[in-house]
Amino acid sequence: MTTESLKILQTFGWDSVSYKVLVQAKSGNRYLLWYYYPLAIEVGQEVLISFSYNTWVQINNPRNGKSSKIHQVSKIS
Repeated sequence: MTTESLKILQTFGWDSVSYKVLVQAKSGNRYLLWYYYPLAIEVGQEVLISFSYNTWVQINNPRNGKSSKIHQVSKIS
């Protein structure tokens, strides 16, 4: 499993199934990301994303140690 740091650009809160955020990779690509459990993420902070064979597996908040499985990811740019 590999890990990459991404920046939080916007938080959307809870929808009917999961939490939603907009993140940006160092490459400049932006993604909408949905995850299951609250992480107390703030706009501008870095989060850690764990990948397994190009599958987004887990989002981690290094500020408080909370993590959640990722529900869905959609590339927007």
